[in-house]
Amino acid sequence: MNLTRLAVIGTGLIGLRHLAAAQRNTNVTLVAACDTNPAGAQIAATYGIPFYQDYHRLLAVEDLDGVIIATPTNTHAPIGGACAQHGVHILIEKPITGTLEDARRLLAAAEEGGIHTLVGHHRRHNYVVQQARELIQNGTIGDLIGVTAMFALLKPLDYYNVTWRKKVGGGPILTNLIHDIDNLRFICGEIETVYAATSSKTRGFDVEDTAGLTLHFANGALGTVLVSDATPSPWSYELTSGENPVYPLSGQDCYQFCGTKASLAFPSMTLWRYPEQPMPGWYRPLEQVRRIDPKAEDPLDVQLTHFCEVIQDTAQPLISGVEGLKTLAATEAVLKSAQVQMPVSPASLW
Repeated sequence: MNLTRLAVIGTGLIGLRHLAAAQRNTNVTLVAACDTNPAGAQIAATYGIPFYQDYHRLLAVEDLDGVIIATPTNTHAPIGGACAQHGVHILIEKPITGTLEDARRLLAAAEEGGIHTLVGHHRRHNYVVQQARELIQNGTIGDLIGVTAMFALLKPLDYYNVTWRKKVGGGPILTNLIHDIDNLRFICGEIETVYAATSSKTRGFDVEDTAGLTLHFANGALGTVLVSDATPSPWSYELTSGENPVYPLSGQDCYQFCGTKASLAFPSMTLWRYPEQPMPGWYRPLEQVRRIDPKAEDPLDVQLTHFCEVIQDTAQPLISGVEGLKTLAATEAVLKSAQVQMPVSPASLW
């Protein structure tokens, strides 16, 4: 593989992680960093690369194969559109854009510019997520009956000192649940309808702090999800997966998949089933089987290598722009359902 020339636009928390991943990756030449905040110049200097405050100038001056867009969501569409005009492939942080209209506009620009779009739902690159998908899709647990998922944890008080996080759109649905929605779409299949309710009674902000939803998958399986960032709880992807070292491990599970032959707890990957016997059922003891030992890989590193392969046309995007749009639509359907107090089809929003 030829070295891929990349720049990172956005030097905030996730941008810093992308910069570090790019420096580690032997397939990458890290060309430049860009941010409207002049403090990003010091960050660029630590990597020995040029710094730009204007992404238009970055794209005009540097010879780039790809750009990682790690800026606020409302800037994704214009930056991605500018990259498309320059024929530069994009890895764009989730959500793909702030609105479905912007997502459609960006996808049209990408098609016109002939570029690949990879959306940064990096959890799809986690080995455990991929193994869960394989076990569900290959029938190890039989036909999928249902799934229960939880994103429940306590964000610290100062998290909501940032004004936009107290407003509609700044809460756990668009910030956190969108990750779980993408995981469930990837593992279980397309979500056909969403029925949701939200509450803001715990903190009293304009934005929700808690939500409950029912999912109906296209394959007939059902799902329930509890979302809250206002409760001391060990049951969230962040605290169970060990994916990001800033979160302490709880040793618990956050998803349970139930099938006709067995059930699977995630991310411990514990399979619950009856041993071979003539009459399985609730009077019989279940056996537990651990299916895998997770690989010690940072999904951001795996995602970056995949992005290089996409740029080199040796792989198709694991989560394309269209897939990113569908995950955004399913998440928007949660908010719309809570508003109209009726089931909503994500496909109606595509």
